[in-house]
Amino acid sequence: MSASETNIEKQAKRHRGPLAGIAFALLWAGVLFAGFMIWTAYQGDNPTAESPAAIVSE
Repeated sequence: MSASETNIEKQAKRHRGPLAGIAFALLWAGVLFAGFMIWTAYQGDNPTAESPAAIVSE
């Protein structure tokens, strides 16, 4: 079986929007991941609960 219509220019035009959406989603996921890593590193320096090591040493 072969494709009935193989107009490359038309196919490229039709795929431009979905490919841009995928690129935006990947970029947004990267921004969220970087923000999560920065937030996690910040929270690691300021624990909100007593650490288990401090409880054992008392």
